[in-house]
Amino acid sequence: MSPLGKFTLALLGLRFFGAEGFFIGLFLGHMLIDRTLVITALEKRLSLLDDNIRLMLPYKIYRYYNRIDGNFWGKIWGMLFGSLLYGVNGFILFFIVGHFVFDTPNSHHARKFRKELDFFFDNNWGKIGGAVLGFVSHSRILLFSGIIAGFFIDYYRMENANLFPFARIRQFWYKVNPLKLWRHSQEARHVAFIQAMAGLAAKVAKADGQVTEEEVRAFKKAFAVKQEENSKVAKVFNKAKTSSEGIEKYTQQLNWLTQDNLPLKENVVDNLFKIAVADSGGAAAEALDLLRRIARQIDLPEGNFEVIQDIYTPKSKNATMQSFYDVLGVFCNASDCEIKRRWKELIVKYHPDRLQARGASAEEIESTTLKMAEINNAYQAIMKSRKII
Repeated sequence: MSPLGKFTLALLGLRFFGAEGFFIGLFLGHMLIDRTLVITALEKRLSLLDDNIRLMLPYKIYRYYNRIDGNFWGKIWGMLFGSLLYGVNGFILFFIVGHFVFDTPNSHHARKFRKELDFFFDNNWGKIGGAVLGFVSHSRILLFSGIIAGFFIDYYRMENANLFPFARIRQFWYKVNPLKLWRHSQEARHVAFIQAMAGLAAKVAKADGQVTEEEVRAFKKAFAVKQEENSKVAKVFNKAKTSSEGIEKYTQQLNWLTQDNLPLKENVVDNLFKIAVADSGGAAAEALDLLRRIARQIDLPEGNFEVIQDIYTPKSKNATMQSFYDVLGVFCNASDCEIKRRWKELIVKYHPDRLQARGASAEEIESTTLKMAEINNAYQAIMKSRKII
C-alpha cells in the first residue's frame, strides 16, 4: 500500500486551508485513496504507462529511460506539487520527500516507514477522524469528545464489527448519494456490456453445433452477472442461441462500449475463447472463424488475436510455459524482478529503431519486430500465469 493519497491531499490541504486542511487531507487521503482500489488502479496505470513508454521510445532515448526507471515517479510528484504550491522551496523539499518516500523501494527504512504509517492509520482512523473534527472546529470539547468517540469506533470496528452498523450506513448512503446518477450510468454500461457478451457467447457456443452445459458454465464463470440481471442475460442468451441473426448488433454495441480500450477488447475475445474451448479443450473451426470475425469487427488487431488464439491452442502446458521462459532466457524459478529486468534487456537488444539506425534492410527490421512480439508475448504469458497482470 502506498501513502500517495495521504501525502497528496495533505499537501493540497496545507497549501489552501492551512494546518486544518493538512490534517483533513491526511485523513481523507487514507480513507478515500490509500485504503481503496483507487491506489491499486493508479499504480496499475503507472505500470502500464511505463511499459507503453518503453515500447514507443526510440532506442537512444530508451537507454537513458531504462537507467532511471522506477526511480523518478516520486520525484516528479514532488517537483510538480512542490513547485506549483510552494515555488522553489517546495520544489526542493518535495523532490527530496518524493525520492525517499516513493523512489526507494529497496530501502529498508523507507519500506518500514510506509508500513508503519499505513498500520497506524488502519488501526486508528476513528480516533484520527475525531481528532481532526475537533481540531478544525477549534473546540477543545469537540477535540476531546471526537477522540473518545473515535476510540469506541475503533474498538467496535476491530474487536466486534457486528456491533457497528456499517452495512446500514452504506445502505443509507446508497440511497442519498448525490453521485447516484453517475453510478446508474456506469451500471447501464455494465448491463449493456454483459448483454452484448451474452449474445456473442451464445453465438460462439452454438457455432460448433450445440450449446453444452460446460459452455454455459464457462460464460457464467467468465462474467460477474448480478442476481437481478440473470433474467435479462438469460433472455438475451436464449434469443441469440435460437436466432438466425448475425453478430453485427452485438459487436457494434461492444465497439461503442470498448472504443479505444485495447485491453478490454482483448478481454472480450479472451473470454469468448474460454467459452469456445469449454466443452472440448480446443476451439472448433467454425467457432474459430466466428471469433476471428468478432475480433475484426471490434477492431482488435490481428496480432493480438493471434496471441490470444495461441494461448488456447491445445498443447502441453508445462512445455508451453517452459518455451516462454526459454524465449526470455531465464529459469522457471526466476523472481518477478529478474524476469522483468531480462525483458527490458531484450527489448533494448531487439528494438527495431536500433537496426533502423544502423541501416538494416526491411526484412531484418520485420524479423526483429516479430522477435519483439515473441518476447512481449512470452513476458505477458509468464506474468499472467503468476497472477501479476
